[in-house]
Amino acid sequence: MADRTVASRVRRYREVQKEEREIRRVEVQVPSVAIGDIKALGGRLQKAFKRAATAETQIRGILKTINAPRPHPIDARTFVHCLTTDHPDRKWRPHIEAFFDEVSVEAIHDLVLAGVVSFEDLYRAARNWRATNGGSVAWIKEMADLRLAKSAA
Repeated sequence: MADRTVASRVRRYREVQKEEREIRRVEVQVPSVAIGDIKALGGRLQKAFKRAATAETQIRGILKTINAPRPHPIDARTFVHCLTTDHPDRKWRPHIEAFFDEVSVEAIHDLVLAGVVSFEDLYRAARNWRATNGGSVAWIKEMADLRLAKSAA
């Protein structure tokens, strides 16, 4: 950028993104046909984090359940990240196992209705975390299958 004013404004904008909004720029090289997929994934993750902030009541109840017996509590942002990532941080495994085993289906349903995650996201998370024997996973799978089902008509 040749214009110093523009360069300084862009730099300040990026600093605000990093600090206040906790957004980082990432350069990824992918085939041209996958650009839309990458943008859609980024948008889906940003929506999940925004909706998690508005669904504080639902998430707070879930976090009380999964954090109660643990020495290191998980926060809401990390919890949502654990449910949406393909590369989980194993440090949070007990919390996520507790989510799939101890949290009521009503609380899970409220989380989905708040738009934080979908049943498909939850079932994918259960598989990624290898927590498919949790008490609510069969119900989550059934709900995900209903969403993916197509009418015969």
